[in-house]
Amino acid sequence: MKILVFGSTGLIGTALEIVSRKKNIQCVGLGHHDVDATDEQAVRKAIIEHRPTVVINSVVIIGPPCEEDPLKAFQVNTLAAYYMARVCAQEDILFIQPSTHAVFDGTLDDFYTESDEPRPMNIYSGSKYLAEIFAANLCPKHYIVRFPTMFGPRRNQKGGFVDKMLARIKSGQELRVVVDKIDSLSYSIDIAGQILLMLDRQVPYGFYHLANAGKISFYEFIRKMMQLLEVKNNLVPAKAGDFSTQGHQSLKTAMKSEKLPSLRNWEEALSEYVSVYLKPGIHEEVKK
Repeated sequence: MKILVFGSTGLIGTALEIVSRKKNIQCVGLGHHDVDATDEQAVRKAIIEHRPTVVINSVVIIGPPCEEDPLKAFQVNTLAAYYMARVCAQEDILFIQPSTHAVFDGTLDDFYTESDEPRPMNIYSGSKYLAEIFAANLCPKHYIVRFPTMFGPRRNQKGGFVDKMLARIKSGQELRVVVDKIDSLSYSIDIAGQILLMLDRQVPYGFYHLANAGKISFYEFIRKMMQLLEVKNNLVPAKAGDFSTQGHQSLKTAMKSEKLPSLRNWEEALSEYVSVYLKPGIHEEVKK
């Protein structure tokens, strides 16, 4: 098996290369400096040259930048998937399109599963949902894998929620974290491992939710992470409405799969992340 990852320097791209290396699976990573995923011919050329058995599209723009520049959001999040799905269909390649819990409106008190109907409410979720549709309809051999908010090592500097909190912790700043945002925060290394397991077991094509077990508020998650790190920053509870944002915010987006066995609990995964990647010097090794 040979895996080609577009967007390899981000959270899931980094995790896929780490886990693939441990399992002796050939994984070729392409960053935005290697190929412009919004250029159809460049995408086609990369896939044809590398001749992979699996293509994974980890190219993404997340959050507020999507609402600020909808055209770019759809170019990166949707058109890139469209181009990859078409080439993979023509070349009989398995295409994996990552997606997001944000395709749901965030009003469900229970966990979202694969059978729940998406209801995208902003530019980001709309662009990702359309990518799902293109991947499922254009490429017969496909996995659409939806992720929650994730944490883990990354090689680029585009920090997500947990990365931003870690930067504030390191600089000694106060942390204001929302208590009404409920999620299944998950370890990217576990997610990558689950993707490789799906490939190994050749699970049926279709939609899958990948997440560590359980759900937690952002506030309680950061409080637990601070305990594990043994830091004393001032942690202040807040509400999502306290922060000005563009577009709809899905507040309750905990997720689980009704098709796959559960991954380990988020708390155990967080403990491993802290012990393995947040110790001095370890994180820098990942970036090399």
